[in-house]
Formats: sequence, structure tokens, C-alpha cells
Amino acid sequence: MIIKNDKQFNMFPSHVGLRKYIQYYNIVFPSNETFTAQYTLMPNACGTLSLAFNGNAVIAELWGASLTPVLLGMEPNSYHVLLLIQLSPYGLYQITRQSQAEFADKRLSLTDIDNELFHSLHQAFVASKTVSNLVNTCEKVLYRRMEKHVVSDSLLLATKVISDNYGQIQVKEVARQSHYSERQLNRLFLAQIGMNIKNYARLTRFNYVLKHIQTSPCFFAALSQQAGYFDQAHFDKDFKAISGVTPQKYLKTMSDFYYDGTEIYNTISSKED
Repeated sequence: MIIKNDKQFNMFPSHVGLRKYIQYYNIVFPSNETFTAQYTLMPNACGTLSLAFNGNAVIAELWGASLTPVLLGMEPNSYHVLLLIQLSPYGLYQITRQSQAEFADKRLSLTDIDNELFHSLHQAFVASKTVSNLVNTCEKVLYRRMEKHVVSDSLLLATKVISDNYGQIQVKEVARQSHYSERQLNRLFLAQIGMNIKNYARLTRFNYVLKHIQTSPCFFAALSQQAGYFDQAHFDKDFKAISGVTPQKYLKTMSDFYYDGTEIYNTISSKED
């Protein structure tokens, strides 16, 4: 098992054949001060597979899509090495073939959900000698879960429509463009992502806002208009309702938060290509 590495954070894009379902791999070697007591995961629609070695045992978990912030605090500092497999919104459904409504906003033992996957990833985790070897072995394990396509084509189309509009689109318009009724789409989203279509679009817009706050200084009045909010008061209210903090506080304490920054994934994957 890898217990030391020159780099504390090691991020790898997934293979192009897996990219629809797996965004990236992050292998972290925490120190006692890597994560703060306020360290919080921002809500997103993506599931995660997590394996961590605490010095005695490997803890393997499945994290469902989140609708609310998750306070991790300094918990990761206690691990010698941590592997996070960041999935796309429907990646966890493709891998587990199980209803995501049961996983949303939960951290579950992977062995309780998918014992076969647990043993395969556990073996990769304990047998790998380098970070590259670990990623390559995990890729082989996960590739076997991609042989049969189980995610609905209508859901794929609907998520693309929402993404292309940065979440600024009404449910009825998404339904029209995907040729499904709103009721049918909601059933698909709940089963294959873990939330209804309205919440998915809301989180898409929220993460669009986070991306712009993260990558460049901004004026919130202009950003609220760009993100399609009625006014800045609506923007502030929605931001706090989702994140638990105001946009102003988030900007001042960004190091305490983590969100699924897809632009990070796009950057590393473009370098690979």
C-alpha cells in the first residue's frame, strides 16, 4: 500500500472510455493540518467512492448525491492515504445498478451495498505501490461495470439540456426537449441520480455560480443577473439556502469549502488529450 508520496494531492482524469461516468481520481496524503475544522463539502449531484487507510484498516464508503452541505471537518487528517473516485451525476447508478434515491445525502459502507465492488477496489487499494498503479487498477475494475449501458438515454439528454443552460431552464422545457413527461423524468432522476429534476437544475445553477466565484473576482449583482436570478436578494437567499452561508462569507472563507469543480476535471483531461 502507498503510504507516502511526494505530492499531497494527486488528481488523475479517468480514461476517455469511462469519462461519461467517472470524472476523476483524487489520491490524498493528508497531514495533521491539511483540513480545517470547518472543512465542508458543497452540495452536488455527483456520487463518490471513497477508500481510506487510517493506519489499522481500510474504510470503504459510498457517498450519494448531496442536497445539503456536508461538514467533514478534520476527519480526513486522520487518514494515511485517501482515494476519492469522483463520479458523474449518473455514474453511481451505472456502477451499482441500484436506486439512487436510497443513497442521496448518505455515507454508506461499500461492503453493505456492493460486496463484489468492495473486494475489487479494496484489493487495488492495498496492492498498489504507486498512485498511477492504483488509478490504473481501479480503472480496470470499473471498466467491467460499463459493459452494459443502464443509464436512460432520456436522462442523459435531459442532463445535457440542463447543463447547456447552466441550470437556468424550466422543468417543462427540459421535458419537451427530452420527449418525456415531467412525471417520467422525475422518476428517472430520482432513481438514477437521487433527486428530482428541479433540485438537479437548482444545483447545476448553484455550481455554475461557485465556478465563477472560484475562478475570478466578481461583483455579486452582476453574477446574480448572469446566473438568471430575479435580483441579488433572490441570489443571496438561494445561495444561503443551499450552502448554509452567504455568498460574501463563502468568498471570505473559500478554503473551508470544497465543491465539485468540473473545470478542474476539464483542465486535467484536456492536458491528457
